[in-house]
Amino acid sequence: MPRLVVLAALSSLLLALSLPNDFFPWGNPAIGLIALAPLYVALSYALSYRCAYAIGAIFGGLAHGLASYWLWFFNDFRLWTLGSTVVAYMIVYGFLGMYLYGAIRRAGIARSLVFAMVWAVFEWAKSSGFLGYPWGLLAYSWSTIAQATQIAESTGVYGLSFSIAFVSSSLAGIIVAVWPAHKNYTGHLVMTGIQPREYRFLATGPTVVSIILFLAILAYGSISLDKQRTPRGHLNAVLVQQNEDPWEGTESESLSVSIALAREAIAGSSLVPDIILFSESTLRRPWEGFEHFYEQTPKTYSLMAFIIDSGAYLFTGAPEILSYEPFEASNAVILIDNTGAQLDTYAKMHPVPFAEAIPFWEYQAFRSFIQNVVGLESGWVMGTQRVLFDMTTRGSALVRFAAPICFEDAFAPLCRQFVLDGAEILVNLSNDSWSKRDSAAIQHLVAARFRAIELRRTLVRSTNGGLSAVIGPDGRILDALPLFEATARVVSVPVYSDENTPYLRHGDWFVIILACILAGLGIILFLKDAFPKEEQA
Repeated sequence: MPRLVVLAALSSLLLALSLPNDFFPWGNPAIGLIALAPLYVALSYALSYRCAYAIGAIFGGLAHGLASYWLWFFNDFRLWTLGSTVVAYMIVYGFLGMYLYGAIRRAGIARSLVFAMVWAVFEWAKSSGFLGYPWGLLAYSWSTIAQATQIAESTGVYGLSFSIAFVSSSLAGIIVAVWPAHKNYTGHLVMTGIQPREYRFLATGPTVVSIILFLAILAYGSISLDKQRTPRGHLNAVLVQQNEDPWEGTESESLSVSIALAREAIAGSSLVPDIILFSESTLRRPWEGFEHFYEQTPKTYSLMAFIIDSGAYLFTGAPEILSYEPFEASNAVILIDNTGAQLDTYAKMHPVPFAEAIPFWEYQAFRSFIQNVVGLESGWVMGTQRVLFDMTTRGSALVRFAAPICFEDAFAPLCRQFVLDGAEILVNLSNDSWSKRDSAAIQHLVAARFRAIELRRTLVRSTNGGLSAVIGPDGRILDALPLFEATARVVSVPVYSDENTPYLRHGDWFVIILACILAGLGIILFLKDAFPKEEQA
């Protein structure tokens, strides 16, 4: 068992190193290809389902903790955001370990393939729903290889995860097949020694298949990248990265910095801006009803005066107050025209669970626990309606865009619905400055860039600390601001609206088919065990 624990820990370390981290800022594709191999070997050598649960729990807890350690810096809720999630992932990954253990034992020559199928379905499940957390996906380790990521336009991000997991598990399958093990009379694991050459050659079959599949994905990506995509026009946007945590300082100081940065960028650019993008939570009170306040704030040069003088739209984060007694508000973004009139607002529909939105809040006992133990006074009220923003630009006439807020741009189904509604651009306003780590900001962008590929739409991200960027429909970064620097830039954003990808049409069809196949295999195995064939006479 100690050796298996070491293998599980090694696999979690490799997975964390393959994703954007402090050693490899944009991740490491080579490590990603072998990250799950030690886990596969450990589960293959597990002595029981209980042992497999422990292996999965150790792997899951460490992988999440190492890859998302920056959750420790989430204001004063570190024990809740990191500690409780590590425990939760240990429980969930423990059951995954048991399932994978059973699959490896019973899938025969297809065990590596089934392992990859289970892994892709698991990533999809953990990224879905209210408690979804689409971080740490295996596909993110290959986000810098444009040829590999293009498959997302068809299968979504999970097609790439499946392929990488298949390579990893099939390589590990060679180790297990060539050097198998059994229990001795004391119940300990004993290696049986090197197998005959013919057996070793047969064990390489799944590896050959997985590599061919991976090469096919790269070829598909190369062809896709060569496709000519012509934008129907451009809009000019000012990305404003104030590099100030909205939890610290005053609203007036924060606005002064944002306005000064935007004015400097506009003055130094030959492009005339259509829209100015402030980050999430830049405004700490609503616009409507507080226009007089913004006519006077900041005192040196008010926000209202800046909007009118710029001649551009302002798109910014601001709360949407639903009720003052009792106080209820939504985390929202608002579009203000160049006369200072608010045109529309969108309230975040997928808030961070247990941080922005707290389930069971209506129960006094649970509310007291959250307030007195965790330290959260209240959460945001979830939005209920998708919204498209319309704006008239100089270079593209009328443009319609959607605005997934903060980590909403990591959720493919929501972004897909926005595009089906008619969005031509996805504009994301985020606040990642609290993380204080490059890896956190890069991980967020890496997750979001798959939306651009899946939907073949431009993604614009304006954050208060980074990574603020313009991402083209092939996932490549067209422009970006340096991390954790107070700066702004006028950028030209291409507008695409005519490409209809398989993922846009059918959503997560690929991983749903995998889930159905696994369910069917499970039913077959259950029936086989429940109704065994009678022994032949």
